[in-house]
Amino acid sequence: MKKHPLIRRSAPLLSGLLAGLLVALPALAQPADLQQRYRQDMANCKQAPRSQDSAACQREAAAALAAAKRGDLEDGPAAYARNAHERCMALPAPERYECVGRMRSPATGSVAGGGLLREGVTVTPPAGPPTK
Repeated sequence: MKKHPLIRRSAPLLSGLLAGLLVALPALAQPADLQQRYRQDMANCKQAPRSQDSAACQREAAAALAAAKRGDLEDGPAAYARNAHERCMALPAPERYECVGRMRSPATGSVAGGGLLREGVTVTPPAGPPTK
């Protein structure tokens, strides 16, 4: 069966348009969610304690919106774990492994209260013969 010349020439173009549409559809659905998140971030900035710089908070909210629109903003547990691991990898070898262990341990405290505290306990035997 012989294809019509117009179909033969336009098939790659149509498949390219279809692929582009499939990639663009999730992006088209995001702006309402992104705007809602931005409005929530701005409301949080206005309710922040006086010790927090409101202008800096609003700049961060605007930067997060711009990054999310570009697809550069990752959120969620996987991104958090990857970020924690990358931060630990910048340390020298002994501290690196301790850092990874601390990041996997449960945290106490809160960001609003000034930060999260993670504690790791390493037991090291004394160097030398045991004392009597």
